[in-house]
Amino acid sequence: MIISKAISKLTDSDLELCHNLLMNSPDNHIFNDLRLHLRIQDYFKDTIEGNVLFFAEKENIFGYIILYNEIAKKLITYFSPYQKSLITYGGIVCPDNKEIRKKFLKEIIKFLGINSSIYIKSLPGIDIDVYNSLGYNVVEKKTLFINTQRTEEEIWKEIEYRNKRKVKKALQLGVTVKVVIPEDVKDIDPLFNIYKEVCERTGLYLHSRRYYLSILDNNSFNHSLIFYAYFEDKIISAMTVLYCDDVIIYWFGGTFNNYKHMNAGSLIYWEIIKYASQNNFKIFDLLGLDIPNIAFYKKGFGGYEVPVYHITYKPLGYKVKNKLFNKMMEQ
Repeated sequence: MIISKAISKLTDSDLELCHNLLMNSPDNHIFNDLRLHLRIQDYFKDTIEGNVLFFAEKENIFGYIILYNEIAKKLITYFSPYQKSLITYGGIVCPDNKEIRKKFLKEIIKFLGINSSIYIKSLPGIDIDVYNSLGYNVVEKKTLFINTQRTEEEIWKEIEYRNKRKVKKALQLGVTVKVVIPEDVKDIDPLFNIYKEVCERTGLYLHSRRYYLSILDNNSFNHSLIFYAYFEDKIISAMTVLYCDDVIIYWFGGTFNNYKHMNAGSLIYWEIIKYASQNNFKIFDLLGLDIPNIAFYKKGFGGYEVPVYHITYKPLGYKVKNKLFNKMMEQ
């Protein structure tokens, strides 16, 4: 059965339970950590409802999924993760047992009833067969992994000449990189200012400074780093990464437009790779290959493609209501 609890009303024992489930699951990932989602729910509390669905059987709880729905929407779609949060992956957290996972996904379908739908962006490399067997709609996407359980020399050999040239150019011009553990607003201000310019230039959505600080703040648990590139004591480029267990994940970043020719971003990517290798991370996830020109650039750092899945389930009642609603909007 499913037990639903609002994120805002989770008790300390609920959080401890989720942490233990996460640590003992193949779905152990920073994007499934409730400590992160408490911050997301607090920031978006006026526009979304966040809930944790626990999967229980015979008084034992085997797993959970974090779902969000927008309060103002006429039709309910549950998102895992919430699309505007910049969190990229979601989905169920439970043991590596196909039968348990199948039962959990069946219970989610029952929870939806006939009038609600669900949209999941999966973790990389999950077993998708169980979703297909239950009638979920699955679309395959890709992300890029770099194996960082190797020496810097071994990794450097795999990088294509075009990206090696960019890294070398940045070094020749005198660009340097420093790593910051963000703990207060002064640590994220340069990152925010750079990303603000990127969003204005590209049309990407920009959250408030408070949101990025709330997600990146390491005061309650260590999970994030910011890599800053400097030229003549000025910060010209920045990237932030999140990490959990043995995986480090690119989150977002950018370069001031006036300094793009200096290839500071390429140097930061190389410094993240070196940091991951030196600090016993197994994988650097470059997070997505959906945009062709960005995918081409990322692939220049070597690595290998891993499938991620966009998974939906839309009951017939939801489809009918959605069709009627769209007709009403057209009138």
